[in-house]
Amino acid sequence: MTLFCLHFIVIIRPNVLARHGECMARKSGLAALMSGQPKPAPRKRGFWNKKKFRTFIIHAGLVFLCILYITLGAVLFYSLERPIELDMRDKTIEALKVEQELLMKVSASMNDNFDDFEAFNKSFAPLLDEYQSVLFELFDNPVSANVFESMVFNNNEYIDMWTPSSSVLFAATTMVPVGFGLITPSSSLGKILLICYAIIGIPLALVTTSDLGKFFCAFMYKILNESMKASMVIFILLLIFYPIGGGILISLVSDMTWIDSVYYCIMTIFTIGYGDFQPPIPVVFLIIFIVLGVTLVTVSIEVVGSNIIHHIHYMGRQMGRAKEIAGKMMQIAQKLSINKGLGLGMAQLGAFAKFGMMMRVDNMGHTGANGFDEEFEDGKRKETAFEPEIHIDFVDGFASF
Repeated sequence: MTLFCLHFIVIIRPNVLARHGECMARKSGLAALMSGQPKPAPRKRGFWNKKKFRTFIIHAGLVFLCILYITLGAVLFYSLERPIELDMRDKTIEALKVEQELLMKVSASMNDNFDDFEAFNKSFAPLLDEYQSVLFELFDNPVSANVFESMVFNNNEYIDMWTPSSSVLFAATTMVPVGFGLITPSSSLGKILLICYAIIGIPLALVTTSDLGKFFCAFMYKILNESMKASMVIFILLLIFYPIGGGILISLVSDMTWIDSVYYCIMTIFTIGYGDFQPPIPVVFLIIFIVLGVTLVTVSIEVVGSNIIHHIHYMGRQMGRAKEIAGKMMQIAQKLSINKGLGLGMAQLGAFAKFGMMMRVDNMGHTGANGFDEEFEDGKRKETAFEPEIHIDFVDGFASF
């Protein structure tokens, strides 16, 4: 039995310990180094790990949600306002025909009844004024005004207002919000739905543009080696050259002048949107231009504003430190003035005592036993304390020596 135990300890036990050491070496890098084995290489993380994939899904989800919201809004307003536009167009054309036929009939009958041309003009003028008033009333409606513009500028061919592309542009510029005002809802239901659409869409667009702006800002910040000044300069230059470059491209592909194109781009990306120019480029490119421009404006303002606020806070901190230092200096000055005042007071009392002793020695023959001057007034002796006839400033200066 004893031999068996020795055999187990000498032969079998080292093998068990060696296997245990191999397991520990595999589990721990430190144990691997101690055992002489090479340290296992760490696993390489793939580019699409869970965190990055989740972040990408959030960014892409916001963009997709905005696109879906714009599409649904365009379909909703197009299906609601397009029939109203067509109905109003037909009514306007019919009203114009009726008014023209009536005017022609009345003028023909008056021409037969009046031989004098002046009398005809006097009678025809009120009818012409009434016809003009009817036209001006029709001009108040945007669809009727579009009918007249189509007759004059498009060879009597009607130009549709609510089209799929114009509906998409209307929904997108309501969300951003640029608000060109080229087309607007004419029905009461359309106006109510537009209010609800804008209340939900504008915050969604702001969140999306802010999210894209932060992503783009962080990307540029890493490229520029985390330099705040360089980032600010780059974003300001991009903000300057973006509308200029867009204006040059628009002037090349359209009939607009360079000045009008740059003006149009600036009014668009700064969400002013007067609507005094029709979009001269396709709607898809215009929406991309608007989204990128508004995001660039938002990021540039945020970077410049944060830099300015940082400098203001820095100046405030310095002013706070200066105030703290000034407070400490005032405390030191007060302590010094108190100590100096005490010193001067003691020196002044010492000078008074010395000067009093000198005067007492000089007037020894005129003083009494109690040390006060003895003066006689009305036959009675009057005791008065000594009052030096010298200025205190002089005493202070004399005592300082």
